[in-house]
Amino acid sequence: SSKIFDTYLSDLDPSRSYLLQSDIEELETYRFKMDNSLRSGNLEPAFHIFNRYQSRVTKRFEQVIAKLEHGLDSFDFTRSEALLIDREQVPWASSETELDDLWRKRLKDAIINLKLTDKDPESIQELLIKRFKNRLNRTQQTNAEDVYQLYMNSFTKTYDPHTQYFSPRTSENFNINMSL
Repeated sequence: SSKIFDTYLSDLDPSRSYLLQSDIEELETYRFKMDNSLRSGNLEPAFHIFNRYQSRVTKRFEQVIAKLEHGLDSFDFTRSEALLIDREQVPWASSETELDDLWRKRLKDAIINLKLTDKDPESIQELLIKRFKNRLNRTQQTNAEDVYQLYMNSFTKTYDPHTQYFSPRTSENFNINMSL
């Protein structure tokens, strides 16, 4: 159960960019209930965890879009900063402020990378807004079948990392792609 819980959280938020330590502490009540819930067909823990994650992602993307819509002038490119890319082993953020700083650095990094391709500030702003709006739309299109697939894959990984559960839609797409 504990492995399923950890794997599910890791699959949802591998870079620890959305959930807070307080979320993890609250969700800890499910740590030793995941297996029994799954055995009895109760998917409430999986959906509760996912709903918390999705609300954090939605809120974060809306904040990022709002920040970008105010322009790129608020970013200080003279300040030397570091951005840790591989965050799997980093502790969960303790506050919204900590995540805000992480996302500010991520945006700054994206802006710098686009500046290096000789894009002007207006097109950078437009491109990043479009990019995050698309991510927000994809997040909001997630359905129960997708959540179930993610949860079942977290379960199967605890026994065999090479086994995956495909939802009917994913299975159909896989079969189409394999027959091409």
